Amino acid sequence: MWYTCNRRYERKGSMNVAKHMAGPQGGHYRLKQPQKREKHNRIPARVLKSRARLLLSGAGCIAAVLIITALLAMPHQSAEPIEAAASPEAAPGTAAESISAKASVLSKTTSTPESAFQQLGDWRLVLVNSEVPLPDDFQMTPTLFDTITVNSKMYPELTALINAAYNDEINLWIASGYRSVEEQESVLDRAVQRRMADGMTYEKAYEDARITIQAPGYSEHHTGLAVDFNDVEDDFRETEAYTWLQEHAAEYGFVERYPKGKESITGIDYEPWHYRYVGKEHAQRMNELNMCLEEYVAFLKGN
Repeated sequence: MWYTCNRRYERKGSMNVAKHMAGPQGGHYRLKQPQKREKHNRIPARVLKSRARLLLSGAGCIAAVLIITALLAMPHQSAEPIEAAASPEAAPGTAAESISAKASVLSKTTSTPESAFQQLGDWRLVLVNSEVPLPDDFQMTPTLFDTITVNSKMYPELTALINAAYNDEINLWIASGYRSVEEQESVLDRAVQRRMADGMTYEKAYEDARITIQAPGYSEHHTGLAVDFNDVEDDFRETEAYTWLQEHAAEYGFVERYPKGKESITGIDYEPWHYRYVGKEHAQRMNELNMCLEEYVAFLKGN
């Protein structure tokens, strides 16, 4: 069977496309135009992996930069604690290192342990100095002489001495008596602060203050048997009161505790105002022998 096909061609560009083709009954079949395939720009897998690695690397760098920036923005904290800029010690009259703490380092008062020194049995002759602290078992019963605390055991003799001076028209009064360890600490602190205010270093100020002031725990004032008279000044030795004490103090059981010429033995500079109660018989004997208390105690021990 023969078919006549009427074909109509349409030229589009350089390609001829058949639009119709005749069918058996003179009909026509519509020919499908060839469809154009879309071109997909498919990226090779290795390229995609490479780009992914680059993106991840870039994100990591950005995160690292952000973390470092945040860390740098945080306040710096030292590994060791920083001391306060104005500690109690640094501020005048206060201490972040107190003066007593420094004194415990610089002081050489504990070279002889208390247990190594045997006190005499007489409470009136208890020895307290830079090498011998106040015994733990020492009994101090306080009483007031006017406004000054003293040991009640010597109160009658002290009263008699002051009354005798008054009767002789001698201007004599008590400036200080018993001191606790805390009070002694304050006395030493103030003395060091005054010297530092004059330009001394702490070490020099402490050393200079210790010439006349014992360390806390090593002061005779803890016994209540020591008294300071009048203005507590060096020129006290030029007064009538000092002359009177040199003549009559022993009659009431008192001696000049830190006499001139005994500094190397007592460890304390000459203090004409500082007197110590030892009892009448001991006071008179010490004056006869020209001994300070350290020498007299050793003398009685037979050393």
